[in-house]
Amino acid sequence: MKVLAAFLALSLSSVAFGQLRRSTGAPVLPAVSTAAPDGAFALETNPAALALQNGWDLAYVHADRVGDDELAARGDGLYGSTTLPFRLAIAASVDWIRPTTGAERGRFSLGAAWARSRRFALGGALRYSASSDPIGGVTSLDVSALWRPSSTITFSLVAHDLLGPAGLVTDAADVPATFALAAQLRPFATDGLTVEVVGALDTDGRVGVRALAAAVIPRIGRVWGSLEGDDLRDTSDLRATVGLDVRFGNGSVTGGAILGDDLTGWITAARLSSHERVGLPTPGYVDDIEVKSAGPRSLLALLNRLDRDRGDRRVRGVLLRLRGTSMGLAAAQEVRAAIGALQASGKPVVCHADTLSGSETYACSAAAGSYVDPAGYVRLLGPSLEVMNFGEALENVGVRADFVRIGDFKSAVEQYTNGAMSGPARLQRNALLDDVYTRMTEDMAVDRDVPPAAVRRWVDGGPYIADEAVDLGVATEILDEHDLGPILRETIGTSRRRRTPPEDARRTVGVPRRIAVVVVDGSIVDGNNVDLPIIEIHQTGGRTITQTLDALIADRTVAAIVVRIDSPGGSALASEQIWRAIRRARRSKPVIATMGAVAASGGYYIASACDEIYADPSTITGSIGIFFGKADFGPLANRLGVSVTQIGRGRHAGATSLYRPFTAEERGVIADKIRRFYRLFLQRVAEGREELDVEDVDRLGRGRVWTGDAA
Repeated sequence: MKVLAAFLALSLSSVAFGQLRRSTGAPVLPAVSTAAPDGAFALETNPAALALQNGWDLAYVHADRVGDDELAARGDGLYGSTTLPFRLAIAASVDWIRPTTGAERGRFSLGAAWARSRRFALGGALRYSASSDPIGGVTSLDVSALWRPSSTITFSLVAHDLLGPAGLVTDAADVPATFALAAQLRPFATDGLTVEVVGALDTDGRVGVRALAAAVIPRIGRVWGSLEGDDLRDTSDLRATVGLDVRFGNGSVTGGAILGDDLTGWITAARLSSHERVGLPTPGYVDDIEVKSAGPRSLLALLNRLDRDRGDRRVRGVLLRLRGTSMGLAAAQEVRAAIGALQASGKPVVCHADTLSGSETYACSAAAGSYVDPAGYVRLLGPSLEVMNFGEALENVGVRADFVRIGDFKSAVEQYTNGAMSGPARLQRNALLDDVYTRMTEDMAVDRDVPPAAVRRWVDGGPYIADEAVDLGVATEILDEHDLGPILRETIGTSRRRRTPPEDARRTVGVPRRIAVVVVDGSIVDGNNVDLPIIEIHQTGGRTITQTLDALIADRTVAAIVVRIDSPGGSALASEQIWRAIRRARRSKPVIATMGAVAASGGYYIASACDEIYADPSTITGSIGIFFGKADFGPLANRLGVSVTQIGRGRHAGATSLYRPFTAEERGVIADKIRRFYRLFLQRVAEGREELDVEDVDRLGRGRVWTGDAA
């Protein structure tokens, strides 16, 4: 027995029958936890845990003796449970106990539970036993509470047979109440290794203990065991239970042995759940993803799903159905990288599109194949920019743009002040196009195993109808999406597709350590976020982001923060507030910036506060500069015959009016103020990029923008 106890302590984890053997108890169960049981067996050991399940669960158990040995808890049990809305759960069971000596009895149980959160739950179970012995007609009540202070520790208190001492069962039966206190430890914050200790006391004075353990065996299931003393007043009354769960898909089968003084028995059980249980390999499927948009948030969702697919053993490959995504080059580079990671992990990716844009063609160049609808085409064209300047048009209608700026390359205001593109603006935009075009053609050349010159010829010859694209090698084949089955079987090994991902099989109890993602997209404005979904306008509010970051700082389950930036900038005040919030966060946890299509001006201001910054090769970033101005509608009002009379007090009263220009003195004051803001911008960037001083940042700044490659 000592050797067995040592074996259990060293090699097993998580759990078992969990209370003193009771006259009203069930057949012997496999190693089911008392502190944090998973599934329908929780109805017997800890009803509160029912509320923390994922979906429904059905379980059957049979316990029997070996030879002529005695087994009081011999019999069969059928258990079922399901979660409900509002954090509720219900369960029911039917047991038939056939002890080797004594009368047989049947038992019916109903249970319910409620979870206040993933950390705390309450539950109870009402049971009725039918038998020819004094237990017949007994009604018993169990209640329990469960508390998870962290993802590694769980405590539970379970009270069984509370009606017994009150005399509320039958006159003939003596049913003591039993109280069990359990503590479970998951040292790695996963279900991979679990140990548990249970202490129990009943109203007749019996004191019992149980040590439980279970460990996951990769690609098979779980080995488990328990060692229990039913009554410490009799040290010979010891029993051990050991066994193995073999898991496959949504089901599992269990085999185990019961060992003790003058006792040998065996257990078998089967379970079927709504969620998959990690164990034996399953046939797997193709993750069928329809991509309709590649905006900042939908792109994040897609990348997250592709990353999960890479680590999900159920996914054999991915089908990307691209449907008018309007994907930019920076987004295409991120999708291409995710496709490449899947391909490298042995999970082929197949792309299908009605029509392929140039960016989609680029993204799918890393896939195992790109297929186009027979009536479709490929818009493979070179990158381009369109810059509109309204300066003369505004003057013609009587509107004067009045701005003060720092940096010759801070060209955003030129669309309102100039009639044509300035020299510095043309210079930096040509540099951007050179970087993007070179990166795109060289990447596609590597993916398609052709010289870069061949890709440049493809770009120069576009667009193409479907058969032309296939003849050139730009696309793999012309194919209707309903005919993808043979291609998927040939490329991925199965045509079994699933469009909605299942629950994550790796989900664990408690609240695991997490990485939080904070999205800064659209213009940065003062105050709260602005959302106008009908006209698809989203602006990021400085107050919203700072409050979010402060909440994540206080959340101990958040191990790190990723700030995802896809913004051209905006308010200097809001950017500075977010910058300070990020610096506060860095005192307690890492903060990483990732850039999407654009992270310029205020977007870069925010990024500079982070520990590290990651950009796509075609990200537009930088624009370290500042401007302030307004549109003067005074000439337009005069032209329309509108009289605007201004009355004020103070030298600069009415300076922000839209019906007069700045005075020379006001322009000087504004220039001084924006120089101070610009100096603050430089200092903030220098603080974040420790290898640069203020002079270095100024030399690289002056409003200039860069691609991610150049930055």
